[in-house]
Amino acid sequence: MVLLAPPTTNYDREEEFKVELRSVIITRSKEGATIEEIIDDYRELTGTDLMDLFYNRTVLARYLSMIDNVWCSTDGSCGTLLWFCSTPRTKHMVHLIQQQRSPRAGRSNYRRYMPRGPLAAPVVRQDHQSSRLTGGTGMGSTLAMHGTYREAAQVQEPARPSQSSRFQSKRPSRVERYNPYSRRITGRTGGTGWRQSRSDELDYSMYGPSYHRHQLVGDDFFLAIAKWELGFSFDQGHTIDMSGLCISGLTLSEAAKRVEVAPFIADHVLVNVGTVDLLHGRAMIDLIHDFDQLVARFRERNVEPIMTTLAPIANSGGRTPMAERLLKMNEYICRTCPRTIDLWKHFVHANGTVRFECYQPGPRKVSGSIMPHVLWNKLGRQLLLGVLGNEIAAQLTTDEQWRYY
Repeated sequence: MVLLAPPTTNYDREEEFKVELRSVIITRSKEGATIEEIIDDYRELTGTDLMDLFYNRTVLARYLSMIDNVWCSTDGSCGTLLWFCSTPRTKHMVHLIQQQRSPRAGRSNYRRYMPRGPLAAPVVRQDHQSSRLTGGTGMGSTLAMHGTYREAAQVQEPARPSQSSRFQSKRPSRVERYNPYSRRITGRTGGTGWRQSRSDELDYSMYGPSYHRHQLVGDDFFLAIAKWELGFSFDQGHTIDMSGLCISGLTLSEAAKRVEVAPFIADHVLVNVGTVDLLHGRAMIDLIHDFDQLVARFRERNVEPIMTTLAPIANSGGRTPMAERLLKMNEYICRTCPRTIDLWKHFVHANGTVRFECYQPGPRKVSGSIMPHVLWNKLGRQLLLGVLGNEIAAQLTTDEQWRYY
C-alpha cells in the first residue's frame, strides 16, 4: 500500500501567503508599515518580490485592505499610508512591539544638554574631534572626554572667536527644530513662539484642531479658522494643506473615508462639509447620499456629530441653481440631524442677501480643489467663532442635549 500526501490546494497557498503578509506587517507595529517596507521585508523573508506577483503598488494596497485584521491609516506626518495588523492570537505580541522603546531614545546627544555658555563649547568640540581621530571608542575615552568637559566648565578658558562662531553657526536654534504637532502663537495673543495647550483643547496629536473640546472636521473654511484664529499649524509633508481632519478641498465622500480610518475620533465633533461638492456641481441626490454616509461613519464610531449648515457661497450670489441647492441641503441637514448649528442665517441679511463684508474681496485658488473659493475674512471668522461658542454653550445647558455630554 502506498501512502500519498494530500495535494496542496490553491486555497492553502493563499492562506499561507496572507499569514506571511500579516507577520511582515506585525513586525512594524511600532510605527506602522509602508508599502515599500512591506515589499522589502517580504523579499528578505521569502526571497520573493511582491512586484512580481502584483501589477503595481496600488493593486498590492487594494489586496492588503481585503485581508482580515489588516487596516491602514492616513494619519502619518508624511502623508503616506501606514499599515497595521492585529489578530486575536497576535494581540499580545503587537502590544509588546508597540511598547518597545525606540533604539534612538537611548542615544542622547551630549551637545543638547550642554550649558548655553559659548566659552566651554569649543573645548568639547575639539576634544570630541581628537577622540575620533585617535579611534578611542571605549569607556576610557568617554570618561576622558567628560572629565575634560568638566574641567573646561570650571576653568572657563577663553575660546577663539572663530571657533565659537563656527560651532554656533552649525547648531540650529530650538525654535527652528521641527515638531509636527506643535503650534505657534498666532491670532489670539499676537506673539510668536510656542503656545501651551489650553484646557479647552483636545490633544492635537490625536484629534487635530479643536474648539472648546470639540474636534473640528471641515474644508478650507474650517481650515482657515484652525490656522488663523485658533493658532494650529498645517501638517507638514502634504501637497494639500491640512490640519488634522480640516483638509483643503474636503468633500463629503472623502470626509466619510477619513472618519472611517481615522485612529481617533473625539466624543464631540463639529462638522462643516459640503461646500466643495456644491462648487463642483454635484447632483442633489449624490449630495444627500454622501452626507448620509458621513453621518453613518460617525455613528458607527458611537459619535453623534454636531452638523453645521453651509454658509452662503459668496462667488455665486443671488438665486442661482447653486444657491438653490445649498438651501435644500441646509434644510435636509436640519431635518435629519438631531444636533445642528445653523450658520447660514448668520451670514445673510434680513432680506436673504449675502453679507459680503464677512468674506474676502475675491476668489482664490486652494490647494485641494480646482474651483476658486471666496473664504471668510477676519470679521467672518470671528463671527463664526462667536456663533459656535454660543451654540455649544446653549446645547450644554439644554436638557434634551445633556445626554450627549
